[in-house]
Amino acid sequence: MAKVYFIADLHFGHKDVLAFDKRPFRDVEEMESEMINWWNARVSERDHVFVIGDMFGGVNTAHAGEIIHALNGRIHLIRGNHDPKGEVFESLFEEVVESKQIQVRVRGEKQRVVMRHRFLPVFKGSDEGIVQLYGHTHDSVVAHVEDKYIEFMNWLGFPLQAFNVGASRMNYEPKTLEEILEEAGVIRPRKCNSEQN
Repeated sequence: MAKVYFIADLHFGHKDVLAFDKRPFRDVEEMESEMINWWNARVSERDHVFVIGDMFGGVNTAHAGEIIHALNGRIHLIRGNHDPKGEVFESLFEEVVESKQIQVRVRGEKQRVVMRHRFLPVFKGSDEGIVQLYGHTHDSVVAHVEDKYIEFMNWLGFPLQAFNVGASRMNYEPKTLEEILEEAGVIRPRKCNSEQN
């Protein structure tokens, strides 16, 4: 059975991200090689991977195509602010969209997931148990402010399930929703109101 994976902010080809994220690679070539190997060790050809923005940074379409063809799986791109635009680039993916909502199974139960590149504090369905996956802020000070906001909203009793799936937070490899929730200490996702009936 095909699996569904998620990750954001890979920044293939982006030299500046090495210092910005303090990435553990000597140079862009090593970063690309290692991230391709780690991706392919997890993802099969039949799996789906949702890249939630900034798959690339400062690359041309030809180089992006080389990377895409080296990666296993069917790749869906939620556009980020660093991703190239254009028909040829977009043809490399299953789809390229600004945001996406899907349903996946976690421990046998249906879970709705909404994906967008940037964190949105409140959105339609955020109080109904929908999981939000996002990126953009990497592991920066802003990312930690977002984390605190999410903790605070949950402390107030507002059920906000939002997770930054930036590559630097996920050991540079795609993960399933179940893995993301387990690593965040969420035993079971909340049921959506529409699923409880």
